[in-house]
Amino acid sequence: MIDGSADDDLLAPLGGGGEIVAVTLFFADLVDSTALSARVEPETYRMVVGRYREQVLQVVDRYGGRIGFTKGDGLLAVFGHPTAHSDDARRAVLAGLEIVREVSRLSEHVDRRFGFSVDVRVGVHCGPVYLDRAHHDFTGSTANRATRISGLASPGAVVISSELKALVAGDFALRAQSSPQTKAFDGPVIYHRVLGERSPIE
Repeated sequence: MIDGSADDDLLAPLGGGGEIVAVTLFFADLVDSTALSARVEPETYRMVVGRYREQVLQVVDRYGGRIGFTKGDGLLAVFGHPTAHSDDARRAVLAGLEIVREVSRLSEHVDRRFGFSVDVRVGVHCGPVYLDRAHHDFTGSTANRATRISGLASPGAVVISSELKALVAGDFALRAQSSPQTKAFDGPVIYHRVLGERSPIE
């Protein structure tokens, strides 16, 4: 008879503990980075991507977020943990807009010096994640959703999920858009392009 206790141990809770926390996440992704790396000198590519990452890190820090993880030339930022603010959703969107502006300026310099341009797309989403305190890591569909939402953005754009719209519609001018059905989603997705921050008198 085979003892199933060993298999049961595989599904036992891991040590270190964790908790469910509500956060806002954005994923900033360099557009067509794979194709760019194939046609640009490695040292030039490394320098440009390094500068792009510095810009993202600086902006995220300025708005009170932190980098959760990197995926290729994309960076996932977390707003709402370990320090939560009442306006974390707004901070995340503002950070996304500033990153788009900073990368646009970087692209102008790159084009003048090296003859090519760079662009970024940003997707922002909110929801619960499981925080692994032992490894300072988090998991859950919210992070995947933020990454997928960013893939719907056109170059140089910030887009947000419908869930986030409920939190920031009063702060930003938005344009609703619908995606065709893709492998990343079960069906068409309504999302919103951020056109800019609303003025106080709007």
